[in-house]
Amino acid sequence: MPPSRALTRPEFFVALAHSLAITCMTGGRWTVSVDGEPVQGSFESQAEAWAAGVREADTRNRQRSA
Repeated sequence: MPPSRALTRPEFFVALAHSLAITCMTGGRWTVSVDGEPVQGSFESQAEAWAAGVREADTRNRQRSA
């Protein structure tokens, strides 16, 4: 299988004071990074990628406040 490559430029969002970048890759899968670090896995839709990014941002905030 050839390596995945971005089909679109990332779309950027801010969630819980973290930067989310969501990109559509080859094969129609979506990826997300939080503060420049990729979240593991790929997602079937942009909405699923966004939700995973928000969950990761929430996890990071909880770890920071613990």
